[in-house]
Amino acid sequence: MIGSIGEILMAISLMIFIAGLLRWTFGRGPQGALPDENGDLGLLETVAVVPTRESADVLVGKLAREKVRVTVSHREDGWALLAFPRDANDARLVLHAL
Repeated sequence: MIGSIGEILMAISLMIFIAGLLRWTFGRGPQGALPDENGDLGLLETVAVVPTRESADVLVGKLAREKVRVTVSHREDGWALLAFPRDANDARLVLHAL
């Protein structure tokens, strides 16, 4: 059973209000972490910096084969490979052996 025009308009306006509220609350875009003076992002440590994304992906693949977890971040001076402190030394050792 379809409600009256007033009820339909009220439901539509309520949905628009909720959508606007959610967009205002969660739609601010990615904030991201700001690097400190060493270029580190929060708990992550920089283990290497390479000039291109492709070379970063190659190194990430080699580290993954050695079971070392890293992530990639773009910086002004290139692409940084970042690891948590417990994985940083292992990542450096693997990269040094290359």
